[in-house]
Amino acid sequence: MSFHNHSRQATILLVTWILLLIFASRAVRLDEMQMHQDEIWSVWQTFGTPAQIVRWTPYDWPPLYYLTLGVWRGLTNPHPVILRYSSALMFLFGTACLYRVARRLADVPAAALACLGYAALGYTTLLSMEVRGYALLLGLMPLAFWLTLRYFDRPHWQRAIPLGFTLVALFYTSVSSIGAFFILGVYTLIVYGRSVWRWWLPGLLAALLALPEIVNKVQYVDRTAATSQLVLPPLPQAVYNLFVDGSGNPFPVWALLLVTAIVALVITRRLKHPPVVALLLWVLAVPVLLYVVNPVLGFFSPRYAWWIMIGIALLAGIGLARLPRPLPLITGGILAVLAFVPLPLDRYISFNVSELGRNFTWLQEHLLPGDVLFADPSNSCGRPEEWDYYTRVFFPNGLAFVDDPAGYRRVWYVLFDGLQNPRLQDKVAEGRFMERFVGPPDANGVRFENGMRFHGVDILDNDHPWTGPLVRREGESVRLRLWWSVDAPPELDYSVGVYILRWDGVLIASSDSAPVTVLPADAPPETSRWQPGRLYVEERELTLPFPTPRATYTMKLAVYFWQDGKRLRAPGVDDEGLLPLHRLAVMSY
Repeated sequence: MSFHNHSRQATILLVTWILLLIFASRAVRLDEMQMHQDEIWSVWQTFGTPAQIVRWTPYDWPPLYYLTLGVWRGLTNPHPVILRYSSALMFLFGTACLYRVARRLADVPAAALACLGYAALGYTTLLSMEVRGYALLLGLMPLAFWLTLRYFDRPHWQRAIPLGFTLVALFYTSVSSIGAFFILGVYTLIVYGRSVWRWWLPGLLAALLALPEIVNKVQYVDRTAATSQLVLPPLPQAVYNLFVDGSGNPFPVWALLLVTAIVALVITRRLKHPPVVALLLWVLAVPVLLYVVNPVLGFFSPRYAWWIMIGIALLAGIGLARLPRPLPLITGGILAVLAFVPLPLDRYISFNVSELGRNFTWLQEHLLPGDVLFADPSNSCGRPEEWDYYTRVFFPNGLAFVDDPAGYRRVWYVLFDGLQNPRLQDKVAEGRFMERFVGPPDANGVRFENGMRFHGVDILDNDHPWTGPLVRREGESVRLRLWWSVDAPPELDYSVGVYILRWDGVLIASSDSAPVTVLPADAPPETSRWQPGRLYVEERELTLPFPTPRATYTMKLAVYFWQDGKRLRAPGVDDEGLLPLHRLAVMSY
């Protein structure tokens, strides 16, 4: 008894580690894939009530996945990574059910290898991370298979009911599940023979529950007008392409593993076992049948024939487990590595994927309160629903679009580079720097007596202007961005001083020099060479000494001629010739 308990605990630990590994293989790259238009459409239509979601469901899809996705989005977050987590979790559930299937058909090593194989196939990796209904199918089909085995091994109406509901769930997820129903029927016919008639109870239950959707889809049954136009390569090449797509980049490794598994089944005389025969037909014969009926169904593709990959995983797992030790352990390690192999996304995704997701991610990090967006009419980046979706994700309070950029300091110009309207671009650039289309804090500015005009200061935090209360610890630095222009070129070369002063006027930190210009790139440090009509930006850094008493300090600015040190007058300048800039709180013990 103690050995049995130990074996059970070891098995649970093994399965747990396998599921964790499989989840890790998805989690590490959930943010690598950009949402394509079908994924965005899937989530975009969930922004409504359940009744609206059903009404908005595409004509060729049932509504179950969209309702499920809507619940997940409502409970969590519409961010792409969070949505992909739902797909990964659905797949993880299906993998656990697949373990139960393989355990019934063989033993623990076969079940473990089947789970790893299920996760290592390239196309299952793709579907298990996409925000589409196929992820739910990959979770439900192993459950349906397991419930089928339980029901046919010990027929009882209490086992027929969950099987019938699972079949209904598959159908309400995707019409392509009829292929899964077909293969389940073939499997039970081969393995259970005359007992196949027992399908009547779960089948009738499923048919009755699916009847409303069947009636709804009857008008779309005739696909021959579209599918008859599909052109496939010759049968050998088409089947080869199907397996290449299914396995992904490591196809040669997968081909070797699958051949090895079949050879192992032959050597160990397992080919006479009905489940193995059914799996061989599942993997090798059904693709040929799909090819023949493709002009009618149009299901000859790894996306529509997703259920074939379940057969591949089971056949590979059962066959590889028959190899002499330690080869099953080695092949398990190979499959675990394959689960992390990059996907051939260029092959899998046939339409353009916009960069809008990455652009919004970047914009979220740089947009500040008061910023506005101005869209060039030529902008064609992203479809309308993509803009709506990403705005909801990254800017739930909305984005401020304007029809005229005049009067705004920071303007984000939305354009398709190369197609922008030059007149509009000049309008956006007027009074701003082109790099980020940022204007000065104070458009009018404070005029010093030498003709220099101070347009304000930005407190920088990681290169972003900081608009909140300014607080620093002792020994920390304060970075400043100073904005200037001139009414006329000054006769002399003036210096600028920025100071941090105690309440009693004692100097704490200072920066005195000619202007440290950073923009424009060709700006001279000599003020006598500055030209009217241009903005000049300099950056300075003041470092607090250590220690610095806890108190509130004041930052002030002065303009002076470097030879005599005389400070120039301007509106707002105090008796010491200093212009107050900002208050600074220093925290220390």
